[in-house]
Amino acid sequence: MGSTRRRDSDIPAPSNPDSTCTTVRWTVACILVTCAVLVLILPWPLPYEQSIEDIMQERASHLHEQCETIPTLGNFSLPAPRTDNPNHPYYNYFLEPRHRLLWCAISKVASTSWMYQLNRWADVPQEKIAFYARDLKALTRLYYPTPTRADVEQIKRDVETPVVRFLLVRDPFDRFVSAYEDLIVRPQSDNYRNLRRFIFREVYGVDVPVAVVQNATSPAPSFSDFTEFVLRRKNVRDPHWESYYNLCDPCFLQPTVIVKLETYDRDVAHLLQLLNHTTTGTGRYDNARLNVNHHRTANNDASMGRSKSTLDRLAELTGDQFERLYHRYELDFRLFQYDASQYFALFRED
Repeated sequence: MGSTRRRDSDIPAPSNPDSTCTTVRWTVACILVTCAVLVLILPWPLPYEQSIEDIMQERASHLHEQCETIPTLGNFSLPAPRTDNPNHPYYNYFLEPRHRLLWCAISKVASTSWMYQLNRWADVPQEKIAFYARDLKALTRLYYPTPTRADVEQIKRDVETPVVRFLLVRDPFDRFVSAYEDLIVRPQSDNYRNLRRFIFREVYGVDVPVAVVQNATSPAPSFSDFTEFVLRRKNVRDPHWESYYNLCDPCFLQPTVIVKLETYDRDVAHLLQLLNHTTTGTGRYDNARLNVNHHRTANNDASMGRSKSTLDRLAELTGDQFERLYHRYELDFRLFQYDASQYFALFRED
């Protein structure tokens, strides 16, 4: 057995104590640095992630709170009080009975896509929808009559077979700029081509200013001109730039689901779950993102101009115009939790 044991003379002598300490310190330092780097670069889960159900509840609760608070502030030029007439029609409301959905249509916020969807749910052939592509609202009304105030009140009271009340919104200034780009810069109908002259006449007193004729083959009012026209002519209630508050009376509708264009896919997926939609057959959701009024291709004629970002367009306004424009849409910003600070920063004096 003695031959199987290691002799004391075979054990190496310990190294220099100072060198050993230095090695240990460097090893510990390397481990700490590695851990710090991993903490920074690895996708560690957040301690709390808000569920889509909580997000929708928060949006609806915020809207309700604002509807209760705003009338008491006294610094809003609110429209005339809403009628209590039970027969008052809500022309932008669409009740889809198959999926128990009540939707208020807002132009420039995927309204064409949802008109298409409602027509498909009504079993309207795609060829017919394509034929009426420029007036889908009229086609949709053939299958979904206009609900009255009494109808909506009854829907809100029905707790046994609840109806999902649905609004789809986007940043109010993004929508306003989109209306200008699609309807004024690149109009696709005679109505909006003629509107160009009305805008010039309102701002300059002539159909088309001489300077505009000399510098453009397809004269379009500037964004500043368009904004001034909208601010002055409050009687022109175009649905493409009318406020959400006026179009949908959200404080009366009390939507249970508020979808935002900025988080469209996630929000719509939640909405469809609530509707118990099917992916096949006559009840399927087509997810068609129709764009019949938009012509923002890369091959746009140079004379028609190219789309600019919302910040770029707002930067074309004077400070006074911006203040008036924000005041016009302030309710929409407040009701639907949109932050306008980035826009105010454009006009902040350093």
